[in-house]
Amino acid sequence: MKKIIIFPIVIVIIIAAGVILVNSNEQTVEERWLEEKITSGPFSIDKSEYNLGEKIFIVVTDLKQEDKGQLMFFRPLNNTSWGNYMTIDFDGTSKTQFNLYFEPRLSELKKICSTNELVGEWIVKIVGTEYSDMKFKIMNQTSSWDKRTFDPVC
Repeated sequence: MKKIIIFPIVIVIIIAAGVILVNSNEQTVEERWLEEKITSGPFSIDKSEYNLGEKIFIVVTDLKQEDKGQLMFFRPLNNTSWGNYMTIDFDGTSKTQFNLYFEPRLSELKKICSTNELVGEWIVKIVGTEYSDMKFKIMNQTSSWDKRTFDPVC
């Protein structure tokens, strides 16, 4: 009789422990995201450091209607200068929130031939507003799951 009662209790305890572990992991991921994200006004980048091949996620929330301008992403050319990698227009009268992402890539067309031309500190200028610049870094390494070689393209 005791075995019949103990077995369901053990099952309930195991399920409860699993739920607690899952919830604690979700909180940890969310807390880590809040700590790592880079923010300037309504603009956020999901973290401060990326490996080669990772996507950079940009979240824009509560953009004011008077906010109109461009997000300009500058890649490092050397230790003292940067070159425009891409520009994204925004206008608070048409969208007050949006998400976007991009992956910095080698490009023969843009004359970005090797990973050395992607690695380093990038600057995001928010032109047309008073919001401060944001910075993130691309590391000279790949994620363990990424099997690409990133061979030079030109």
